[in-house]
Amino acid sequence: MHHPEVVDRLAILNAAHPRKLSQGLHHPGQLRKSWYFFFFDLPDLPESIVHANHWHFFRHFLRDAHPAYSPEEIERYIEAWSQPGAATGMINYYRSSVRTPPKRAEAALRPIKAPTLVIWGQRDRYLGEELAEPDHDDVPNLDRVERLPDASHWVHHDEHERVNQLLTDFFAPALPARN
Repeated sequence: MHHPEVVDRLAILNAAHPRKLSQGLHHPGQLRKSWYFFFFDLPDLPESIVHANHWHFFRHFLRDAHPAYSPEEIERYIEAWSQPGAATGMINYYRSSVRTPPKRAEAALRPIKAPTLVIWGQRDRYLGEELAEPDHDDVPNLDRVERLPDASHWVHHDEHERVNQLLTDFFAPALPARN
């Protein structure tokens, strides 16, 4: 959100605007869902835990996908997670969410003026549905929040055809005409 001017159009899949997430983390229900943010803030321990038992910790987070990820897909994830620095990079995303003081984080936010589409799986067990819609001041050109009732946090996997169509339709106006 530091350089929103670099995008012409933005699509977000099951991720809350930082201000919405910060607000959500002040409520017990969202705190229960987001416990791993605070676990990942610990030094070194999360990296050891996520590598253990053939990446069981990360594989566990994928369990609510429907249809379930195939063994081949899980192996591709494990291959990606196993790259040097990959696990720390993923964990650092969550660390920064809880380490940056809220007032400093909010001061750094700038409105996203690009037309924005949010695609949200209603069966997300990690983010409450109240986090789906960003505040108008933060995303003044919100096109819409497309809620998919049968999709989990892994909306791109659960409803891949619908998500691909939504993305194609949304980004098509931004594509240059072919001669």
